[in-house]
Amino acid sequence: MSKPVSRKPELLAPAGNLETALAAYDAGADAVYGGLTRFNARERAANFSATDLARLLDYAHARGRKFYLTFNTLLKETEIDEAAGFLSELVDLKPDALIVQDLALIELVRRYFPSLVLHASTQMGIHNSAGVAAAARLGISRVILERQITLEELAAIAATAPIELEVFVHGSLCCSLSGQCLLSSALGGWSGNRGKCKQPCRRRYRTASGEGFWLSPRDLDATSLIPQFRQLGIASLKIEGRLRGPDYVWKTVRAYRLLLDAPDNPPAGVREEAAQLLRSTASRKPSTGFYTVRGARELIDAGRLGVFGCSVGRVVKCVRTGIMVHTEERLHLGDRLRLVPPDGGEGEAFTLIALECGRHPVVKVRPGTECFLPGDFTATPGFLLYKIGENGFDFSRQASALPAGRRPLTLKLHLSARRWSGEIAELPGERWQCEVDFAPANTRPFDRADAVREFAAAVPEPWAAGEVAVELEDAFFVPASRLKALRREFWNWAAERLAAAELPAAGKVALERFHQDRRAAGDGKRPNPPPREAAPQLTIPGFLPEGKLPEWKKRIAEAYAAGIRIFRVEGLHGFELLRGCDDITITTGFPLAVTNAPAAGLLESLGATLSEPSPELDRAALEVLEKSSPLPLKRRTAPVPLLVTRAGMPPAGEWDDGRGNHFRLTSPDEMGISRLFAVDTSPSTPPDVPPALLPFYLNDWK
Repeated sequence: MSKPVSRKPELLAPAGNLETALAAYDAGADAVYGGLTRFNARERAANFSATDLARLLDYAHARGRKFYLTFNTLLKETEIDEAAGFLSELVDLKPDALIVQDLALIELVRRYFPSLVLHASTQMGIHNSAGVAAAARLGISRVILERQITLEELAAIAATAPIELEVFVHGSLCCSLSGQCLLSSALGGWSGNRGKCKQPCRRRYRTASGEGFWLSPRDLDATSLIPQFRQLGIASLKIEGRLRGPDYVWKTVRAYRLLLDAPDNPPAGVREEAAQLLRSTASRKPSTGFYTVRGARELIDAGRLGVFGCSVGRVVKCVRTGIMVHTEERLHLGDRLRLVPPDGGEGEAFTLIALECGRHPVVKVRPGTECFLPGDFTATPGFLLYKIGENGFDFSRQASALPAGRRPLTLKLHLSARRWSGEIAELPGERWQCEVDFAPANTRPFDRADAVREFAAAVPEPWAAGEVAVELEDAFFVPASRLKALRREFWNWAAERLAAAELPAAGKVALERFHQDRRAAGDGKRPNPPPREAAPQLTIPGFLPEGKLPEWKKRIAEAYAAGIRIFRVEGLHGFELLRGCDDITITTGFPLAVTNAPAAGLLESLGATLSEPSPELDRAALEVLEKSSPLPLKRRTAPVPLLVTRAGMPPAGEWDDGRGNHFRLTSPDEMGISRLFAVDTSPSTPPDVPPALLPFYLNDWK
C-alpha cells in the first residue's frame, strides 16, 4: 500500500536577526529558524536576544507562522547549568520547536522541560530509518536528515518514518557528514560543532593529483525536486543561510514560495521568475547535491574558489586608511562584501558604508573602475572582493517597530449550547463559567476554529493566547456580537486574576528541580570501572546507508547467534538495530561520543555501559567530564578522522594545505565513505596524549 501524499510541505527559512526573519515571513516563509546568542551552530550570526525572540514569536504566531529555535551545539560539562537556564526561559517563551544536536538537551527537556518540542538537528547525523525510529523513541517529533543521502534513500526512509522529516533544499553544503567534521577544530580549536567553524574546507589543498579546492562543494538547489518531496510527504523544506542577509533570504524564499504554490509542473512563467530570483542571489554554482547521481558526481568544484557570492573586484593597493580595488562588477553603498585570500578561506565580511572614486565620495561605481574603500582591512594586493548581499532589502524599520513580546497563556475551553467554561493552565484551580442559551444551527454551526480565532484575539497586555484547546458539544449558532461579548467577559475575568496572582514561571520551577538533582548527582557514587573488552565484539558503524540496513540486521543476528555479546555503537541507529538482543554489553564511540554528563546519562538509559569522550575535548574539559560522567569513559587511541564524506574525492594519498598541515585521505570503504586524517609532522609528541587526540590537546576547545 503506497504512502498517502501529504499536504503542501512547510517552507522553512533561515534568519540571523530580526530584519532577516521579517524578510523571510514577508516573502512567504511558513516558518523561520534562528538561534540565541549562545549555543547555536551559527554563532557568527547576530542572532536573537530573549527580548527580540519574544517580539518575533508574537509577530509570527499572530500571522499563523512558526519559529524554531536552534540550540544545536555540543555542550561542555561546565555549560550544562547555563544551558538549563536557557531552557527554563524558553518554556515560557514557547517557541514552536527546539532544534538540538547534543543528547544532553534531549535528556534535560524530557526530564525537566517536557513542554518544549524537539527537532533533531542535521548535526545529529541521522540518515536511515533505524535512526529516525530511535529518535522517535527519544521523544523527537521531527528529524532534520543528514544532507548526504540520496533521493532513493529518502524515499525508503519516508515510507516508514513514524515522525516528521525535514530536508535541506537550498544553500551551502558541507563536504563532511553532519556533526563529523573536526577539521576547523583540529587546525585551531574553532569547532564547527560549537558554531565557530572557520571553513578550512574552502581552502586550496595539494595532492598527488594536483592542487585545488578539493573539499569545497557547490551550493544546493533542489527546486527541480519539489514534486518528489511532495510525493514523499516530506514535512518541511529547509533553506540554509543564517549568515545571509535579508536580500538573499527574501529572494530565495520568494522563489520557493512561487514553486510550492504552483502545481507539480509549474507554468513556464513561474519557473522563469523563480529561476531569475535565484540567479540574482550571491551564491556558488548550483547543484542537486547528493540527491541525484549527477549532482553527487559534480558536487566538488575543485577549480573554483569556494566563497559564496559574486566576484566583483580585486585589491590592487593597500594603505593604512583603506584599499584600492579594481572592480569587475557594479558596487553600491550598502552592499555586503567579503575580502578573501587568493588561496581561499573564510575571509572578512563587511558592509560598504563609504566609497571614493578620484578622491571624491560616490554612491556607486561601474565595472572596470578603480575605486577606494576607506576602512581598516587585513588584506594585501591580490585579495579578491566578493559581493555577498545587496542593498535595497531593509527591514530595520519594521524590526524596530515590533511591540514588546507578551507572555503566552495556555487556554482550555468547554463550550455547549447551554454553558461555556474556560481554564488557564497558569491559573490552576480557577475556572470561568457562563450560562448561555444558543439555538441549534440550521446551516453553519459554531466550530472550534471560530472559538480559537475569537479567544486568541484582543488579549490584555502583557499576555497572549498560546495554545487554545476547545471541547465543543452540540451544533449551535452564536451571533457575532454575543461571541465578542463572551470573549470580553472571559478576558476581563482572566485579567483580574492574573494581576492578583504571582504566577511562578513554569520554567523557573523546573529549573529549581534541575539544580536540586544536579547537586544530588554530584554527591553520588562514581561509575564502575569500564567493562573488559577483550572478548570479541562487533562495531555498528556511524554511517550505515538505508540500503545496507538489511545486510547489517543479518550480520548482527549472525554475530549474536555466534555468541558475540559486546557491540560498539557509533550512531543512534545502532540501538534500534540491537533491540531484541538480550544480555549484551553496549559501548559507544565517535561520532556518538559525549561531551557532558547528561549526554552520558541518556546513553546509559539506552543500555550503554561505556562511552567515549568526544575527541574535540581539550584536556581541561575532559578532566571535568571524567569526574562527573555517570558512565565510565574510555579515551580513543585509534586515529580520529577530521572529515568524513560521501563526496567524490581525488585518489587516496597524502595532502597538504600549504600552511604546514599534512593529511592522509583514505579510499572509499564499503559504505562509500572517504576519511581525511591528520598526519603528525611535529618533532615530538607529548607522552601522555594519545596520537589520535593530539591536534585537540594543542587547542582550547572553543
